[in-house]
Amino acid sequence: MLLGLSPLRISFAGGGTDLEEYHNTYDGFTISATINKFTYVFARYRNDNKIQSFSPDFASHLAPKTMDKIKSSQGHEIVLTCIREMKFKNGLDIFFCSDVAPGSGLGASSSMATNFVQVLLKLQNQKWDKNKIAMKAYSIGHDVLKWGIGKQDEFASCYGGINLYKFTKKKVNLTSVSLKKNTLKELQNNSLLFHMGSRGHSSNVLKKQVTNIEKSSNKTLEALDNAKKIAIQINDALKQNDLTKFVELINQGWEEKKKFATGVTNKRIEEICNNALANGGEALKVTGAGGGGHLYVYAKQSKQEKIKNALKKIGVNNVPFKFTEEGAKVNYIENL
Repeated sequence: MLLGLSPLRISFAGGGTDLEEYHNTYDGFTISATINKFTYVFARYRNDNKIQSFSPDFASHLAPKTMDKIKSSQGHEIVLTCIREMKFKNGLDIFFCSDVAPGSGLGASSSMATNFVQVLLKLQNQKWDKNKIAMKAYSIGHDVLKWGIGKQDEFASCYGGINLYKFTKKKVNLTSVSLKKNTLKELQNNSLLFHMGSRGHSSNVLKKQVTNIEKSSNKTLEALDNAKKIAIQINDALKQNDLTKFVELINQGWEEKKKFATGVTNKRIEEICNNALANGGEALKVTGAGGGGHLYVYAKQSKQEKIKNALKKIGVNNVPFKFTEEGAKVNYIENL
C-alpha cells in the first residue's frame, strides 16, 4: 500500500496574480509557506479492475465499480478525474482525507490533486520533476474540473518550504527563501492560525476576481499589481531577516487583497480581524481566496493567550501549526 502526503500552505501575499487571466498579460508573484497540515492518500491495487473510494471528510463511499459505471459524488471528483487524466487502468482501493475541513483557505483541494498525481505516478513507475507534477495537478483542477484556481497552491505543495513564485504565460519560476534559524524561530513563535469556518470552494470567490480582471477593472488590477509588489518586498524582508517590515507588509497585503473582489471579506471577518488586533495582534490576513477559512495572525507570544481567548468567545478556534520545508512525497507503508 502507498501513502501520499502533501502539505498545505499559508499564503503571505500575491494571491490572485497566479491566475492565468492575470499573469498571461502581466507577470505574477506570490510568496507562501508550507505548514505541517497535510492531505493523505492511501492507495492499493485490487485484484480486479474496479475503483473503490473512501472520503471521511465528505462522509462518503464509492462502492467498487469499473470507471465507466461510477457516478461521482461530492469530494470524489478529484480521485476520478486524476485517474482518468493520468490514464490509470488498474483496479484501486483509495482512502483520502485532510488535516483540515473542506473550504479551509489553505490550498487543500490543490494539495489533494498534487497528492493523487504523485501517488498514481508511483503506481505507474513513472518519475516526473516537481514542475511537471505541479502543472499536471493544476491542469486537472483548472482545465478539467473548472475550479477557476490559480497556480500557487500546487507548486507550494510540490516543493514545500517558504518560496517566492514568479508566474508568466509560459512558465513558473521558484526562489527559495532561507531564513536564519533565529529568524525562523521568531517567525514561528509569533505566528498564529485560526479557523473562522468554511467558506466553500475558493473558486466561488476567485471567479469574481477573474471577471474583474477580464473587465479590466482598474480597482482590481491596481490592487493585484500592488499585491505582487508586496510579495516581492516580503521576500526581500525575510531575506534580510526583517520581521518588523514583514509585519507591515502583511497588513498592506491584506488591505490590497480586500480590493480584489466582493466576498474576500465580510462583516463577520472584519469583526474577527478587529478583535484580534484589539487584543494584541500586530498583523493578519485571511488565507487563500478569502471569504472565510483560516486567519493568519502575527503577534508577540505575550499577547497570544489573550487573542486566543478573545476569538474563542466568538467561535473562532486556534489551530496549532508549524512551518515545514517538506514537500509532497509518497511512501510504501511497509517502509515507514
